[in-house]
Amino acid sequence: MEILPRALDFKHTQDNYRKVAWFYDLWSWLTESKAAALMLQLADIHDGEDILEVACGTGVVFEQIVRQNPSGTNIGIDLSPAMLAKARKRLAKTGRHNYVLQEGNALHLDFSEASFDLVVNNFMIDLMPEDRFDQLAAEFYRVIRPGGRLAITTFGFGKNRINKIWYYTAKYFPDLLTGCRPVSFKDPLIKAGFSIEKSAQISQNTFPAEILLARK
Repeated sequence: MEILPRALDFKHTQDNYRKVAWFYDLWSWLTESKAAALMLQLADIHDGEDILEVACGTGVVFEQIVRQNPSGTNIGIDLSPAMLAKARKRLAKTGRHNYVLQEGNALHLDFSEASFDLVVNNFMIDLMPEDRFDQLAAEFYRVIRPGGRLAITTFGFGKNRINKIWYYTAKYFPDLLTGCRPVSFKDPLIKAGFSIEKSAQISQNTFPAEILLARK
């Protein structure tokens, strides 16, 4: 199956996520939580690291990063103010202060070269135009230190026939999935200079995901 086309429209993306922010955590729990848990396991966080989560959403994964890295630096960025507002409420309840949440654009990360030991990204590549994949991979590579890791989860194509229902939902009813669709991101990562250390595919309630661990 081919990767479905998508346009770069930040305003439309912000509007879509503003509409779904109120129930996004339920959606995430039903379809993405197993993939996120496996991604964190593969990321192998060591306390004291400098960690960036790109597209942190409502902070479901970011909260776990903050808890696992109490002595380190934790930064979460997202394009959507509505999602960030949910993330701030979630993190405030933890009583922890070892984090920063701010608006940010994955295509132009506002950080110096080699700033992070680990960059995490979940279910964001799925909504970006394919002709920007190389730029995204290059930005991830730029901000990671030599030897550092990228842990990434994407909407996958899946291995089973039942998984295809999500491809056709993305094709014919894109806004139901906030514009996300199945993608493959291995080749852009390799082109950027990463080595793929681990990969896994998982399906949760028929929703397919691919998890990649890459190293600079």
